[in-house]
Amino acid sequence: MEFEVFGYKISIEKKALKAKESEEMPQDLRWALEVLEKYGKKLPPSPKKIESAKRASKIKADRTKEKVINAVNLLRLQGEKITPYKVAKTAGISYNTAKKYLNS
Repeated sequence: MEFEVFGYKISIEKKALKAKESEEMPQDLRWALEVLEKYGKKLPPSPKKIESAKRASKIKADRTKEKVINAVNLLRLQGEKITPYKVAKTAGISYNTAKKYLNS
């Protein structure tokens, strides 16, 4: 990884150590990363974290969509007018989230 801090290029390389030591990050590297974070340079998330976040976001969106559909169907069965406020109250979600899903 390469960073540019105060006009200096800093290169950090992770080398494979012995199996026992590979999980531990050298103290010097930890200190360097702390300094980079202190001055506003954060490490980019790993591809694994990015995929995990996307997967979690999709699961949450699917659950919310299902809540909205169930709330709309329940309101239809009760013969009530379908408004974002009623959908939000019935589904247990925020008004803005209900509006977002009802508009799409």
